[in-house]
Amino acid sequence: MILSDREQLACLETLAGVAKLKGMPTPREFEAFLAAIAPFTPLPVGVTLESLLGDTRPIEHWLPQIQTPEGQQQVYRGAYGIVRSKGINPQETAVLRQLRSAFGLSPELAAALARQPLRANLSGGSITSALAGMAALIGREGDVRRLIFDYALGAAIAGLVPLRGGGSLEIKFLVVLGLILKMSWDIRNLWGRPRGQDLLAIAGNLFGFWAAVVVGFLAWGTVVGLGVVVPYVGAFAPAAGFATATWIAGQAINQFYTSAKRPDPVALKRAFPNLQAIAQSSPAAIPETLSDIPPIANPSQEHHHG
Repeated sequence: MILSDREQLACLETLAGVAKLKGMPTPREFEAFLAAIAPFTPLPVGVTLESLLGDTRPIEHWLPQIQTPEGQQQVYRGAYGIVRSKGINPQETAVLRQLRSAFGLSPELAAALARQPLRANLSGGSITSALAGMAALIGREGDVRRLIFDYALGAAIAGLVPLRGGGSLEIKFLVVLGLILKMSWDIRNLWGRPRGQDLLAIAGNLFGFWAAVVVGFLAWGTVVGLGVVVPYVGAFAPAAGFATATWIAGQAINQFYTSAKRPDPVALKRAFPNLQAIAQSSPAAIPETLSDIPPIANPSQEHHHG
């Protein structure tokens, strides 16, 4: 079933209103928003993601314009997917209740729609947007930061392992070195293995590693000094030193792979395949449209629409 431009815009604006309930959406919420609007693409002429998210009119303004049961169900399904992406708070619960009431969705139908996952298929030229690129970049920075934290935590655990005897400290150093090398490989892959760093970036990376070693030993010595005053704290000195060194090394590596002199198209393809698909696809290539998804029968709506 094909919606009119007016009803399609109302569906899009409603989903945008849900996405920005807590302010501009986070990268995870933005990805869910893109998946939610996929059934309503291609976007109407003159409509962009920026204009949708920048509209200040409330959701109540758009709901009366959504009359097609299929459109109503897709809006509720998309709205639930958006709020579920970061956990549902009381404000979002109230909005979902408002949608169910406005669309006349039965509890059974609403539950069935909520169980249908959104397919985050970002193919479709209409989703080409600076916001999409920025959200992908911010999301990738968050992925790298969490990766570095995980490796720093692993290095701290290695420092806490109660090994004693000759050579035990050297073994821990080798384990942490292995973790840092593996972290470097993973960060490189997350950014698509970019090339083109200049000598200044290389020098900065080397200084970053030296700083990681120096600050790691400073953290080690600081905790040892605290152990003189506070009993048992000194036992955490290796963990503090290893974690600090790993964290700083990770930050230096991340900066190295994001400091190329010019964009590397091959690396960008590897790092952001969805955005690459967006740039090369056409609206006709969208696999999930409104006509592809049959509406779920709702007795109350069938009676209402005759």
